[in-house]
Amino acid sequence: MNFVVRVELCPNCDSPNTENLVRVQTGRPIRVYVRCRECGTFVARYTLERYTSDKTYESLLRFMRKHGHSIASRSRAQELEGFSKTVQEEFCETSDAPKSNLRLEEIIWEHKHQR
Repeated sequence: MNFVVRVELCPNCDSPNTENLVRVQTGRPIRVYVRCRECGTFVARYTLERYTSDKTYESLLRFMRKHGHSIASRSRAQELEGFSKTVQEEFCETSDAPKSNLRLEEIIWEHKHQR
């Protein structure tokens, strides 16, 4: 296995019960702030390169058509079509993987230096 899975814990109360606060701001990358649901403590912040949901590509196409957008090429349509299956498979693989007890910073450092 060439990846590590870790469940984030609150640094204050060690709870795994967290929620994502997604901040979308024009001209800036999407930022996700992770907050503990138990005590409200800041856990982490991520900047997203891409966003994926459990919606099928048909849902995205309907949204794009509704707002006057179109897909410019067949390859773009194929990319959207295959996206849901790939993401679902990766999600299942990630969910089933053993979890690491290392801190996220340690995991990132280890993977960066293993290359």
